[in-house]
Amino acid sequence: MTRLLLMNARLFDPEACGPRAGALLVQEGRIAGRPSPEEAASIDAERVDLGGAGLAPGLLDLHFHGALPFAGSHDAASCLEQASASLVRHGTTSFLATTVALPGPELHALLSALAPVVARGSWPGAEPMGIHLEGPWIAPGAAGAQPAGAIRPADPREVDEVITQGAGTLRMVTLAPEVPGTKALLAALSRARIVPALGHSLASQGEIVAAIDAGLCHVTHLFNAMGPLHHRNLGVAGVALTEDRLSCDLICDGVHVHPAMVRLAVRAKGERIMLITDRIDPPAGSALSFGSGEIRDDGIALWLPDGRLAGSRLFLDQALANAREFGALSLHEAIAATTLRPARLLGVESERGTLRVGARADFFVFGPDARVRETWIGGRCVYAVV
Repeated sequence: MTRLLLMNARLFDPEACGPRAGALLVQEGRIAGRPSPEEAASIDAERVDLGGAGLAPGLLDLHFHGALPFAGSHDAASCLEQASASLVRHGTTSFLATTVALPGPELHALLSALAPVVARGSWPGAEPMGIHLEGPWIAPGAAGAQPAGAIRPADPREVDEVITQGAGTLRMVTLAPEVPGTKALLAALSRARIVPALGHSLASQGEIVAAIDAGLCHVTHLFNAMGPLHHRNLGVAGVALTEDRLSCDLICDGVHVHPAMVRLAVRAKGERIMLITDRIDPPAGSALSFGSGEIRDDGIALWLPDGRLAGSRLFLDQALANAREFGALSLHEAIAATTLRPARLLGVESERGTLRVGARADFFVFGPDARVRETWIGGRCVYAVV
């Protein structure tokens, strides 16, 4: 395979203190070197001059629904192919295909269809690197737009069946610690090395701490669909902000979380904050619903008739821009929050979310305005602005 030397770049390495000028040597789909300008001059490789553009690891979205909430099991492959092709336009190279709460038969059918599709590899763009199960083991009182009729306790037999059907593709499960069966659920997720995340919950501080002791380590869409922060009663959001054993992700669209609260979350969590999209792509030309009522799309977020939010229309490149505009994160910090940090949570930081030598050559190139110019996956340019 051709050796490529991407020269004259401004490298946004999330493991460094800040961006710096540099070059990347790419071979056989991986980063083969980070040569100095002097070393680069003598390297035998095809040269790509980036003209001083920024280069960062490909973005990783922990929470991307796409069209899945509206699809049946027979549509699973086409939903992921659609997502794969669209996400690279926004610098995203990896994502977790995220479900919503479904009744037992529908959930099992979807997982049986999704797991082999996720595991197959060979995608037109961004790679669905696993499945994120959002529900059904969540609190009815914090359902958000999740279909209320599909929410239920965690039956150990169903949990085992779901993990088996996931066939190693389940990467994350969002759950509420107060739901009956949580202790066994957390034990099963730990055995299977699946990330347990707190979300859609009204749990007490004691319930959350007990769950953390049992393996809970992350919080899904901080502030949304959870008990609120109060100065005399921490609530779920308060525990999430003050508990150092929990990392948190949030939807940085300016609607799901007020910009000032984004700044507060960053100050409280520091390097344990991550950005997600919770993006939903409704089908055109029909009444929109995935179980909790008709949905209105205003182009920024999705809404139920009663004013509850039902997902976003965000992409991660816009989340980066928003975090900077809100005064919450620098561009370098925002890149870390969408690359290295989620990769570490999933245990894949040697492969993704990094510019380490030996890692996958997944990255995106951007100009001074931080707009995506090119997206590369496995050392191959899969998207470029014409």
